[in-house]
Amino acid sequence: MMNDSNPQPNGAKEDNSDMNTPYSENEAERVEAVEPEMIEAEADALGTPADPIDTVVGGAQDELRFRVSDKVVVLSDPTSGEAEAIAAVRTHLLAHHVRAGRRGLAVCAPNSKSGSTFMSVNLAVSLARAGIKTLLIDADMRSPAIHKMIVPSREVPSLRDCLADTNVNYGDIIQEEVLPSLSIIYAGRSSTRAQELLSGQRFKSLLDLCMREFEVTIIDTPASNSNADGRRIASVVRYCIIVARKDKTYVSDVEALIEEMKSDKVNVIGTILNEF
Repeated sequence: MMNDSNPQPNGAKEDNSDMNTPYSENEAERVEAVEPEMIEAEADALGTPADPIDTVVGGAQDELRFRVSDKVVVLSDPTSGEAEAIAAVRTHLLAHHVRAGRRGLAVCAPNSKSGSTFMSVNLAVSLARAGIKTLLIDADMRSPAIHKMIVPSREVPSLRDCLADTNVNYGDIIQEEVLPSLSIIYAGRSSTRAQELLSGQRFKSLLDLCMREFEVTIIDTPASNSNADGRRIASVVRYCIIVARKDKTYVSDVEALIEEMKSDKVNVIGTILNEF
């Protein structure tokens, strides 16, 4: 659902019992932030597993392989309900975001159970499959996860390396054409200096470069209930989408995150409800 309105249920009274319960099936139908059309994507129950997909980059001496997990459902099960729902999100973004010249999008979530990494990876792959030159960045340097869905065969230069060491060039950390039209920047090993590194000018310069070089840059961010990294990332990109999950995400947390983003002058272009 692509709507940046306040997620207060229509006609509902403001009371703590309503606002501090997870999204339920009935409540989700009344949440304005996910209307007028429901976009559903699964974060855990991923259907029938498929054989992993391998891609190869480089010559014989420096060959680098990437193993694509079956959790990338737009490849492993492209006719599934999850994949078709993600294609619907892609269509909306192309029509109302990318075609308008907006090149960056932070994928944010109130908590770690919302499925933001699942959505980030599948949305980026879906855009690449449509022929859009796409860059996927794992900016969760506290608990990186994209490397578990698109797995490099060896350690590669990472976002953490680049932000912590000025001798690492921006171009060194971009893994180009991991899949056709898809490049990736991995977060690297977890860092206790994540907030410091993301707050520096070097991170903003990197994102500015990426958004010039790629048609779309999708950035996976940490959950907002544990740190302010996601807000920082979204403030640089200026556009974000919020991922919630049925029975796992509280309405009040989604509202609070939307208000925080607006106070940071970030455009919340919509929310996605993981419901399967």
